[in-house]
Amino acid sequence: MPFTSPPLQRAFAAVVYVSEGRRTAVLDVIERVAREATAPRRPVALVNVFRDAEYNRTGFTLAGRDVDDVRRAALDVAQVSLREVDMRAHDATHPRVGVVDHVSCHALAGERAGAAKLAKSIGEGLGTLGVPVKLYGDAASDGIGLDEIRRRSGYFSGAAGGRWTGEFAVERGFAFDYGPSDVSEREGFGMVGAVPWVCNYNVPLAFTFADEGLDAETRMTRAMAFGRAVAKRVSARGGGLPSVQSMALPHGGKVEVACNLLDVDASSTVDVQRATAAAVAETDALKILRAGALAMVEDGYVTNQTPESIIRAIDAIDAR
Repeated sequence: MPFTSPPLQRAFAAVVYVSEGRRTAVLDVIERVAREATAPRRPVALVNVFRDAEYNRTGFTLAGRDVDDVRRAALDVAQVSLREVDMRAHDATHPRVGVVDHVSCHALAGERAGAAKLAKSIGEGLGTLGVPVKLYGDAASDGIGLDEIRRRSGYFSGAAGGRWTGEFAVERGFAFDYGPSDVSEREGFGMVGAVPWVCNYNVPLAFTFADEGLDAETRMTRAMAFGRAVAKRVSARGGGLPSVQSMALPHGGKVEVACNLLDVDASSTVDVQRATAAAVAETDALKILRAGALAMVEDGYVTNQTPESIIRAIDAIDAR
């Protein structure tokens, strides 16, 4: 009897970022739908839910062997989120362009083309729900990156004032791949793409100021200026670590250097922690923070699972 090789193992993940992290009742509704989409006898796992009240943002990580199964679960989460969240009443320190702000798709095992197919199918589905969608990475015909979409749509400039930034996309003549060409103030638009697994690692910076008479707004303005200088030094774009994107964001009275590690083999979380500490030491605190002020680097944290832990969760489904 001729030898038949085992079928190629595949594993896909979609991380759905929703612009809501504070209203517990609303998040409970969305999470319940996510869990129903991945209930027993369904071949998709909800492997992580990361709620961040300060950023007013939650990430739902869905994973499975089949592109169509993961797509259905992601769109279930998207549909209930669009029903429950209104961008006109949304505020946060984290920049965002829509209710279903960002969906990142990843092939954890198997061909990268599967992740591109997943991203396109989720993008098309969001389009049918009335959301303008811009594709990036392997899913985009021009290969545009997420960071470039964010720059061109005003994502980072709007973050400084804590504003919703979706309106900038219209002002700048942004072209979408799916859905309407007009951006609704209620729903905004969505960015959907396919890239190798991205590790999100945030490093908090705490500050002390000698001048006790400084008001909170002035303290945070100076802390953010310092944080932006540090984030620039850490990022590849600023001449720092390879395959690292970073930005500074206010978070709970501190400033976080929020990093995307595009290739953990090139730059690990340990590398980012060390580079952040070095950047803090090298940045002119006297000039930015003024005399007597100090910046302290705290331990960073990962906001999601690892590819290995996600695959183990998928294996658990297979064993049911």
